[in-house]
Amino acid sequence: MAINETEIDKKLKKVDNTSPMGGGTFILYQCAIVSPSNPDNPVDFNSKGVFQELNIFEDLFSNVLRGTFTFKDNQGITELLPIIGDETLVLSWTTPGGLGSQVDMEEDIASGSKSEEVLQQRFKIYDCKESSDGERSKIYTLFFVSEEYVFSTKTKISKGYKGRFYHQVVKDALKKINKNILEKYHKKTYIENTATPQNVIIPNWTPFQAINFCASRSVSSNQEDSEIESAEKNQKPFAAGSLFVFYEKLGTGFFYESIESMIINQKAIGRVPLYQYLPKNTEASNRSIGMSYFGVEKYEIKSSFQTLENLGYGMYGSKLIAYDPIRMKYDEVKYDYYEKEDNPVTSTVDQDAGVTIESADPAQAKDDSQRIFADFIATDIHPIERTQNKLISENSDYIGSNDVSVKLATTTKAHDAMFVAPILVESSDVPPNTSIGVNAKTFKDNEAKPNQVENWLLQREMQIQEFGNIVVAFTVDGNSSRHVGDFVRFEIPTAIADSGLAPDLGHQFYSGHYIVSKIRHIISQTEYKTDLELIKNSFAKRITGQTVEGGVA
Repeated sequence: MAINETEIDKKLKKVDNTSPMGGGTFILYQCAIVSPSNPDNPVDFNSKGVFQELNIFEDLFSNVLRGTFTFKDNQGITELLPIIGDETLVLSWTTPGGLGSQVDMEEDIASGSKSEEVLQQRFKIYDCKESSDGERSKIYTLFFVSEEYVFSTKTKISKGYKGRFYHQVVKDALKKINKNILEKYHKKTYIENTATPQNVIIPNWTPFQAINFCASRSVSSNQEDSEIESAEKNQKPFAAGSLFVFYEKLGTGFFYESIESMIINQKAIGRVPLYQYLPKNTEASNRSIGMSYFGVEKYEIKSSFQTLENLGYGMYGSKLIAYDPIRMKYDEVKYDYYEKEDNPVTSTVDQDAGVTIESADPAQAKDDSQRIFADFIATDIHPIERTQNKLISENSDYIGSNDVSVKLATTTKAHDAMFVAPILVESSDVPPNTSIGVNAKTFKDNEAKPNQVENWLLQREMQIQEFGNIVVAFTVDGNSSRHVGDFVRFEIPTAIADSGLAPDLGHQFYSGHYIVSKIRHIISQTEYKTDLELIKNSFAKRITGQTVEGGVA
């Protein structure tokens, strides 16, 4: 089911007798609370006199689902059950047109797989807020979280892993939560393969803490990327990056994957869902069902650019001092938003003389340090060069310095070559040595592994900051097949006057492709709405200050 256009999306475009009857249509199969005191008799809250509102929150940067359930109590249910923060909330619903997708989901899911209905999703209630609605009637709001959060919190891992990949550690950590909980309640897991084996020690952490530790240090395996068909049609593959996340999709399960892979995989599949800003002209204006679900009446640009914050967090330039405590040496690794040049020059225009003056710019010059550049997978790319449409000009005063953010970290770079003794050749009397003199007779450390800190620390922090620049939020009719991690398009009309210069893209910067980072599913007594928050790390169109091969964009 690794598809971008779901069955529900298709039913909204081509209406038949199984399509939603109108915007906000939903089928709520079950909304019940099970108490450990009386597990065989769940109390059903799926009635108009009791049910008020249900909110479920998905977050790409949160491990589990959270939510609230509001109901009216006229019979003292909270005392009779009782509700004391030890109960399980059981939910099941769908948008018409998505029936049966959970049952048909493949055993081995892939990046982008998702359910189109919520089947027996279970949550643990942990808090309650009470308000009065008359003498005997009360309104209660229950706060709940995925069951796995509880099982993770009460489980600890103290274990060492020798020569294991981070994705293998993640698989082991998930097993520690509960051996049967994921399979019992129809939850699946997708874990993306990571590169380079490591020696990892988990020091009495919960499984989720261990997984988040692995996510902060993982780099995607090339083998995972190589399975993508025709990736070159969408973008240069295998760009350096380390933006792994561990999150839960409603109705599907847990995902451990990189945002770079999300983008590559879903671009390669195609059929990207399109949302458009289409305000109602009048209250009586009619819309098709599809426009009701994909037409955005009102949107908010929650963040458009954060240049000062980006500067402070090292998005435009930073430095890593990688210290090797065994060899008592250190290396400098420098990161830059734009690649440095051999002999850079800066052009300035003398307004009085009307001439352009070119001068050397040593701040943009290369040096002998190890360097990395922002050549990451992007939501929007140049149609010819296939690289990111960056968020700031190459001529900006914000770029050029690597000293604005300096990180210090220990490194074991090349220890697998320097501290592991070479194979002794019998025909030779002289033992072969490594670059620091290690041989089979003087020293042996066959477990030495490089921690790859040069390949993930600066890159991950930069990418997290980059995705926080452009954030758009809007509300549409509820769609149970839309989840975090989905790759979508959002089109906003351009504000450029009708001069023939405006392209079909719409807004030059804020239209284009996004990743869904947050979703709030809102089910009331009468309708189902979805709040979406989208993020992107590039502009829809390349700014003129970014050079391309053969000239300036």
